[in-house]
Amino acid sequence: DEAFRDEVRRFLDGNLSEDLREAGRKTGGVFADFAAGLRWHKVLAKKGWVAPGWPKELGGTGWTPTQKYIWSEETARADCL
Repeated sequence: DEAFRDEVRRFLDGNLSEDLREAGRKTGGVFADFAAGLRWHKVLAKKGWVAPGWPKELGGTGWTPTQKYIWSEETARADCL
């Protein structure tokens, strides 16, 4: 699990630009800036991480519950959209 956490942190550090982090900080609920959200989802799609809650056979990540929790923790820490 710690190796996965490290992978998530490296991914966020390398792909979540400062302007996307700022958009994440400004999002008070489920309504993010559309353009910023679309850009971020394209980054996630390229990595194969756009649907962390979905099973792998339906195009999701197939992550364990612990990995989903780690993803949630790390994206919150990084001010992710």
